[in-house]
Amino acid sequence: MARPRRVILEYRNYELPPEFPVLVLTGERWHISPVPGKHLHIHNCLEIGLCHTSGGTMVFGDQRIHFSAGDMTCIARNVPHTTWSDPEAPSRWSYLFLDAEGLLGASVLRQHSGLKDAGRFLSDCRLLLPAGSHPRLRALAEEIIGEMQEQAPGYHTCVRSLCTALLIGMLREYSKEDRESVRAPYMSAISPALDYIHENYMQDFPQEVLSSLCHLSPTHFRRLFREQIGTSPLAFLHQTRVLKSCTLLRSSSLSVTEIAGRVGYNSLSSYNRHFSQALGIAPRDWRKASAGSPQPSLLTFTGWTEAEENPRESR
Repeated sequence: MARPRRVILEYRNYELPPEFPVLVLTGERWHISPVPGKHLHIHNCLEIGLCHTSGGTMVFGDQRIHFSAGDMTCIARNVPHTTWSDPEAPSRWSYLFLDAEGLLGASVLRQHSGLKDAGRFLSDCRLLLPAGSHPRLRALAEEIIGEMQEQAPGYHTCVRSLCTALLIGMLREYSKEDRESVRAPYMSAISPALDYIHENYMQDFPQEVLSSLCHLSPTHFRRLFREQIGTSPLAFLHQTRVLKSCTLLRSSSLSVTEIAGRVGYNSLSSYNRHFSQALGIAPRDWRKASAGSPQPSLLTFTGWTEAEENPRESR
């Protein structure tokens, strides 16, 4: 039996404001390159995409799906995927990135939707809705984007309400899907570990907790994790903490010492060391450098180690 191919993923961290974790990327600059990327990627939050022009290819694991103008996507944070445009013309998209549980509260989808798949939706969803098939859902997404751009009085309340309706609509569609037909088999084994780190990064826990969640021996788990993510589970945890701290450095007045404690470091020296290893700069210097930028940052890592060049030019 042939050994499964080695998969290295890019991790893309979209900086979401803690007090209102929604980010909109839209406009003429958001075109998809016609050149296929070298790697699939995952990101730290739910992505909802609206294709405005042209078409192309979207890949989930080993499955390729063609998309066209008017299509809509909903992709969970740990789902490996990539996208490229047809050669004739780059497709233009708008994107909503959001932390559904941070925005709406953990109970909204999991307890109040009445749908049994709510728990899996936030880490497993991979939907491509054809143009014209779900006009109400597309209208909700477009209204959210409009509210986020205008920022009229009360827009936070409007966006929360609109997101509730949109996500429950997406969850209904997800519950109808034959998910096994689009599952990326090589990721399903370690997804529980990624979810656990996402939710518990600020705590100290033995790596055996992660392997147990994935129903793997510690040795097999570590080997599989490194093959797929390109680094060890411990290094992944430290990268997660560093990226979470970037949002606090930018958006809060907390001291660097306080931020270090909030993301799981008991000593400032340990936090400084891991931050510098990940981003090549000290936390205090990163805070000063990002203070003048009005836009949240997109931090992109290939195998969690190499920053991608010009990450805002394409997806």
